[in-house]
Amino acid sequence: MKLLSTYEESHPAAAAPPDLCAAIGTGLFEHLVPDGVPEPEGTYSSDSDAACQYRTAKDRPIDSDTYGFSRVRLLRHGQVGWDSGADRAADALASSCANTSFAGQLHTTSSLGDRACTAYNDEGKDGTATGSAVVRRGADLLWVDYYTHPGTAGQAQQAVTEVTLATLAAVH
Repeated sequence: MKLLSTYEESHPAAAAPPDLCAAIGTGLFEHLVPDGVPEPEGTYSSDSDAACQYRTAKDRPIDSDTYGFSRVRLLRHGQVGWDSGADRAADALASSCANTSFAGQLHTTSSLGDRACTAYNDEGKDGTATGSAVVRRGADLLWVDYYTHPGTAGQAQQAVTEVTLATLAAVH
């Protein structure tokens, strides 16, 4: 038992950036989210877990019909027992991909990270567009959610892809 606890302690998860929004680049969120501002309630960093959340400012002009939201969460896995961080992240990815995101049923894709699942949806002309992705790269797992009004599924896909790639570059 002592050997196992020593082995576990010597392979902790990598630390998350102290400010994930800054690491990714706040300009990206300000560009993607109309009148976007950071949302303190959804932004944090704690050891190997960090999140960044932007939302359309509440004090924007009352007659504006554009709004949006973007959230990214990073969870870095360490080795526990004989399960590597990558194995644990793969298990978490499989579990997450089996669920439904706010953009709809997630489908496996190979276009992001080592493995990923994504969903994109829109409500038609002048409706809200949503996008979600769960992405694994090595021992890191990312969840990215986005919506914009008005928007298309293609715009949501582009935004989720941009945020995902910027996050992967920031936490290499």
